[in-house]
Amino acid sequence: MIQQRKSTCMVLGAGFLWGLIALFVHQLSDSGMGSLPIVCYRNVLAAALLGGFLAVRSPKLLRIRLCDIWIFLGTGIVSIALFNYCYFVTLQHASVAVAALLLYTSPVFVMLLARVLFAERITRRKLFALVLTVFGCACVTGVFSETQTIPLPFVLTGLGSGLFYGLYSIFGKKALERYETETVTFYTFAVAAAATLPFSVQNCAAVLQAHPSVLLAGIGLALFCTVLPFELYTNGLSGIPASRAAIFATMEPLVGTVAGILAFGDPFSLWTALGVVFVLTAIVLMNLPEHSLPKRHG
Repeated sequence: MIQQRKSTCMVLGAGFLWGLIALFVHQLSDSGMGSLPIVCYRNVLAAALLGGFLAVRSPKLLRIRLCDIWIFLGTGIVSIALFNYCYFVTLQHASVAVAALLLYTSPVFVMLLARVLFAERITRRKLFALVLTVFGCACVTGVFSETQTIPLPFVLTGLGSGLFYGLYSIFGKKALERYETETVTFYTFAVAAAATLPFSVQNCAAVLQAHPSVLLAGIGLALFCTVLPFELYTNGLSGIPASRAAIFATMEPLVGTVAGILAFGDPFSLWTALGVVFVLTAIVLMNLPEHSLPKRHG
């Protein structure tokens, strides 16, 4: 029971820290750093921090087979680099609540991809969750209000962040068959950093020279919103079921919404509130184990 409570607190802590990401992204953006350079900056610092930690604690976790590099090209470039880019673009053109809610459409993409790639059955519960997610996204993006809150291109980047975030589960599933979580996480960020560095080094260097204080913001983004929550979430999974952990992790969009309102004065209408309720309900439904649902009789 004590271990279960400890694990629950770890996962809740991870969701809380992930929800604070907009605080650092806005600071870096206001300093003149573009979306892709922010992605690169985060990945470089996260890889450096995690790599240094592993080199001291367990160097053997840094060993991989060269033939497996394609897996980390998937997790690093397709998932992390593209996911972060889409998410940060959306954050720069929409409220934190909208960006976070669009990101959390990822379970829907995972469901559809799992059907195609792994022949997983799509149940009526999953279809209901899909409807709730689509309707919730429509609410938070202003489709049902008098004016749309964000332009369509940034709705698409928000949905793109959900798609690429969901793809991490697909690539990560393969990677975790061969390596520990810390190894997968480190090489994911290292590959993402290497892929984005050539397109970002000039902007990052210029911003760092003009605003040296953004180094602290970058370290905060890498440490508190990347490395630490990944470690908390991974360790928390050892004491509670993954489905329950996924539900607890939905604290992220709630924290992001509150942070956006308090820190940036983001609007929060009745439609936004309804969207939050619909999407979070869908996420909970997607993660409930089948045996937890009431059985039909007769």
